[in-house]
Amino acid sequence: MPPVDPGSLNPDVVGDAERVTEFRAYLETVRSALDHPIALDAVSVADFAAVVLPGGHGPMADLAFDADLGRILATADTAALPIAPFCHGPAGLLSATTTDGGFVFAGRTLTVFTDEEERTGGLGANSPWFVATTLRDRGATVQDADPWTSHVVRDRNLISGQNPQSSHAVAQALLEVLAG
Repeated sequence: MPPVDPGSLNPDVVGDAERVTEFRAYLETVRSALDHPIALDAVSVADFAAVVLPGGHGPMADLAFDADLGRILATADTAALPIAPFCHGPAGLLSATTTDGGFVFAGRTLTVFTDEEERTGGLGANSPWFVATTLRDRGATVQDADPWTSHVVRDRNLISGQNPQSSHAVAQALLEVLAG
């Protein structure tokens, strides 16, 4: 079951107490889906219109190394299905490898929670690794904007957002793509 990032329920992080109340109410409307997630090994890309990888530090702990997610992402990318990771979500992209061990998204341009944002408002020195640096090391072209500002990068079917402030803009860009 996916846990809620405590920062998402912090008025100082999301803007005000009203937004926290709205978010809690939304979580209740999707509680049954959150309490019964689909196992990744049971996911068929053909059943979905897009792949969205939200942030929080969770993707760094498991999705970055999950072979089933890697299969989903590689299949979605081959099919030109929209893939929309944001904040720490692009860590999940690291799971997508080619048959010879390469990185499916090498040479692609994207954005992700920056190393500076991790140092100044993320886990800081407690971060097990830095997502932006690791994606660069694997061959992605990572574009950073000013810390804590909304920034979206689109490269073909890949729509990525830098941080929590980018969530709305990523959703808007994805909806535009899905609307055709």
